[in-house]
Amino acid sequence: MTDIIWGNGSQVLSGDSFVLNVTHRKNGNKSNYSDSEKIRITEADLPGFPHEQKDWVPDTLLGCIKDAFLKCEVDRRDDGGVLLAKVSHSGVGGY
Repeated sequence: MTDIIWGNGSQVLSGDSFVLNVTHRKNGNKSNYSDSEKIRITEADLPGFPHEQKDWVPDTLLGCIKDAFLKCEVDRRDDGGVLLAKVSHSGVGGY
């Protein structure tokens, strides 16, 4: 099973990474997650965000994640502590 966390996007770090203010964690996650996690996007399903990774830029990412409620399906944590995850807007009702 994939670990899943939810929260609001805040600071953009690059065209493919940002800070997530974690508000919810799936019951049964294998790992623990802090209230603020750095996320590197491996795959995105965000309205207005380009499908091609070569087109990902900080300004576009900011417009898609700032204050949005996001779902992150965590693949793994890299050696620097950044979570690699599939990111999408969370559905109506928050999950």
